[in-house]
Amino acid sequence: MSPLIQIQDVKKSYKEAIALDGITLSIDEGDVFGIIGLSGAGKSTLIRCLARLVIPSSGAVLLHGKD
Repeated sequence: MSPLIQIQDVKKSYKEAIALDGITLSIDEGDVFGIIGLSGAGKSTLIRCLARLVIPSSGAVLLHGKD
């Protein structure tokens, strides 16, 4: 069974600022995750990439194995 959500080497930058640098994560159905970190760590950018409000500069965000 493949993971519900797969994040594969996701990178996002805004001009010279790197917001996400090679994030890889698999979330299975029924898993509960929290995203925590310091201010400016990229939490909101990661959530926006998951919701497809922001397109990653590179890498892939897959839901049920589909982009």
